[in-house]
Amino acid sequence: MTKHSFRLIAIFLMIAASAVAQDSVLLKALRNLQGIEVVGVYRNGRQFSETYELKIFQPVDHGNPNSTTFSQRLFIGHTGFDKPMVLSTSGYGANGLGYNEPAGLLKANLIRVEHRYFGQSVPQPLDWTFLTTWQAASDDHAIVQLFKKLYTGKWLSTGASKDGQTAMMFKAYYPEDVDVCIPYVAPLNTQKVDPRIFEFLNSVGTLQERQKIYDYQIALFEKKTEIMPFVEEYCKKRNWTFPMSVDRAYDLNVMEFPFAMWQYGAAKPMSLPSASASPKELFDAMVPVTDLMWFSDAGLRQFLPHYYQAMTEMGYYGYDVKPFSKYLKDTVPITYDFALLPYGLDTTFSPKTLTFLHDFVQNRGDHILYIYGEYDTWTATGVTEITGPADALTMILKGGYHGSSIRAFPADQQQKIYDTLSRWLGFKVPVD
Repeated sequence: MTKHSFRLIAIFLMIAASAVAQDSVLLKALRNLQGIEVVGVYRNGRQFSETYELKIFQPVDHGNPNSTTFSQRLFIGHTGFDKPMVLSTSGYGANGLGYNEPAGLLKANLIRVEHRYFGQSVPQPLDWTFLTTWQAASDDHAIVQLFKKLYTGKWLSTGASKDGQTAMMFKAYYPEDVDVCIPYVAPLNTQKVDPRIFEFLNSVGTLQERQKIYDYQIALFEKKTEIMPFVEEYCKKRNWTFPMSVDRAYDLNVMEFPFAMWQYGAAKPMSLPSASASPKELFDAMVPVTDLMWFSDAGLRQFLPHYYQAMTEMGYYGYDVKPFSKYLKDTVPITYDFALLPYGLDTTFSPKTLTFLHDFVQNRGDHILYIYGEYDTWTATGVTEITGPADALTMILKGGYHGSSIRAFPADQQQKIYDTLSRWLGFKVPVD
């Protein structure tokens, strides 16, 4: 073995020893946080020096000091106590840290929080009245207050889609907890069924593209009898059952198609099969864009907390039945109440939260960066314009969909974003 080899081994051992010492500092600090349990090490790439899965014990009702508690799952990725912290607020379950653009731009620490009532963070017994935006924001507030004892630098919150809604609502309820909020492609609806979705789908793209989509949907209805054997076989192989019947699920899936297609850009309108296509060709074009799983018992149960929040407090979209009156018995727009009623859940909607949020984002929602995609259906109900005094910025990616990101913008628009973040945070973004 050469001297060079010995030197390399010595350097490696020094680095390893340093890492162990740092591990001990962080682990000791985590174990000393009241209400935190270290579940174990979680490996997530090279961005972080240490990563752990944790549990925090939260009150089911933050308004009641004597409330029962539940364990909420979270993950932490550590780069340094002197670095910024990014709070990634899931709107659903969470199985790890995942990719996080703001954490990468800032070379920051990262905490990923599973939303209450999802995944492993479900209170028992299950009381749906405590699944509210304020209770979820109060979960995040408790986490931030606890971890600020360790991470005293700048804090950001972020998330995409419903994760972004969660970040936005957390900022609204606890505006001083984080310095900056970056919700990606996050809707902010106006009512239980936001009509702006219908308006968007009737105007997005070209007239030719919209006609092509409509003709495809009509073909799916016209040839439904011939297509259903493929549908039934497809669902049987996956052991899916449907609370509203597979026939009804098919109808809902056909009406869902334009929303899903524009949301993700998974198919291009002019590439859709024509009315003369075979039933199999029509079916094969539908499934990659919108899957019947979403209307199955498995799909509905998995996202039941989401539908409950949407139908009682956060608003959502529905389906316009008029263009398909020949094929449907429905005479009024279909709401996602259908996702809750089979399971006996209340669907009474309260508009108070959305009224509060709309006022906040325009008038007091400082230091919020909104990212949207031009063609994403959810941009229809996004915060696409700041009309009040809030010090906020909205950026819409031309040609973008639901996966729109900061790095996808042209260089000059990226610079505008970085300059704004730098002003809000007090240091240069991105961090070298």
